[in-house]
Amino acid sequence: MKYRRLILGLGLFTAIATVMYWIFVFTGLSPVVELVPGYTVWFWSFPLPDFWIVVTSALLAFAIKTKRDVMAIVCGLLTASSMIFLALNELMFSFYTGMIYLPIADLWVDLIIKIYCLIVGAFLITQFSREIRRSRV
Repeated sequence: MKYRRLILGLGLFTAIATVMYWIFVFTGLSPVVELVPGYTVWFWSFPLPDFWIVVTSALLAFAIKTKRDVMAIVCGLLTASSMIFLALNELMFSFYTGMIYLPIADLWVDLIIKIYCLIVGAFLITQFSREIRRSRV
């Protein structure tokens, strides 16, 4: 499998960074502020979907490390599609509420996370699609 070490690193980084993000939120180090009406209610709908990404990306890293290619393909595509869905959902919410235009540092961090999710998601789909064609899985 091409880019095995990079995919392993992306899976581990995604899982660990997501857990760290929520630790900062739950401990109050990164407080949630009502930037637009309904924002906090919407924001608190994300721990469970993010946990799904943690699980799939950790399983992806495990599958890559143990050379379980079929499992890696499945977990990679699950991680990728979940990350892309999450990023697009957040981008649309930010756009339609006008939050995307607010000059707030936390929103710049969120934008970087969205861009990361879109780039990594697209990369994983591309790589695992190629792997499916190569191996006829």
